[in-house]
Amino acid sequence: MFAKPRPKKNLLPPPSKKRKATSTIEEISFNDDARTEFLTGFHKRKQQRIKRAQEEAAKRARHEKLETRKQIREDRRREVAEHVETVNRILRESGAVSTQTDEEEKSTEDTDEWGGFPDKPDLDLIDHEEEYIDEDRYTTVTVESVSVAREGLSRPDQSEHEVEAEAEARQKREEAERREAEAKDGKKPSWQKKKKKKFRYESKIERQLTDRKQKAKSRPRRE
Repeated sequence: MFAKPRPKKNLLPPPSKKRKATSTIEEISFNDDARTEFLTGFHKRKQQRIKRAQEEAAKRARHEKLETRKQIREDRRREVAEHVETVNRILRESGAVSTQTDEEEKSTEDTDEWGGFPDKPDLDLIDHEEEYIDEDRYTTVTVESVSVAREGLSRPDQSEHEVEAEAEARQKREEAERREAEAKDGKKPSWQKKKKKKFRYESKIERQLTDRKQKAKSRPRRE
């Protein structure tokens, strides 16, 4: 009754019957060491993960602690500044503090500049003696002003030549004392070493005699 439809022609070219070139595997090697490490390293890897997590947590806690301290310092600084500003405002309103203009402040700053310490300050020379008497004791105390320098102590009224001469004399005196001490150490007699007694074994007769003496001494104690 109905005619069969004609089959549709395939517009695509037919597939080629040639085989695709595939890469061939020449050899498969099995690593026993890697397998053993993987199978026996579960605990080790777990401990490494725990340690890494602890280190990261410690770093995070330290960073948070530093941030908290920084925030606290900033809050305190702001509170102090606000408090100072409030106190100054109250004092200005009450009239206890008189405000200065910028020109007056600059003039006071210029006049109050500090030039530092002088090279040689004007010091009153102290050079006197005092005597102290207490029953049978008599003491004389001399008070002098001295200057401290790299070469040592010196009096302010001394010249550089006198200071150098005193330093040389002090050095010679110390050298003489050192030589005298070395000479005394060299004159000490060397103690002779004591000779060690030679150890000698007792003979049989001597041992019997010593045993009898010990027994004779121990008898009256027992009685």
